[in-house]
This record gives sequence, structure tokens and C-alpha cells, in this order.
Amino acid sequence: MAREKTPSRVQRLRMGLEETRRDLNAARAGFDQTADGDLLEYYLYQISALRAKHTYLLRQMKSLEKGDGP
Repeated sequence: MAREKTPSRVQRLRMGLEETRRDLNAARAGFDQTADGDLLEYYLYQISALRAKHTYLLRQMKSLEKGDGP
């Protein structure tokens, strides 16, 4: 029986960065396409949260590249 290969930490970080980038693009598009005040607030919150996530993932990636990570 063949075992599925588990993605490495770098691969998981890259996938997370790509997913976050897609989500950020979708949130920005939603923001650009709405005029409703409540939805604008929602998209601003979502964009802020996704930027924070992206920054975190980038720091993790840089840490691994420098050899500081596990």
C-alpha cells in the first residue's frame, strides 16, 4: 500500500501564502464592488485580518530560510 507523502513545512507555508493571497484578492474585489456600509466594514476587517495572516506566514517562511525554524 502506497503512503501519501506529507507536505513539508515549507510547502505548507507556500500553500498557506497562496491561499491567503487568493482570499485577499477576493476580499478586495468584494470591497470594490459594494456600497453597503456594513459590508464595507466587513471587507475592511477581513482585509486587515488577511494582511496580518500573510505577514505571519512570510515571517515563518523567512525564519525557515535563515535556518531559525524547527
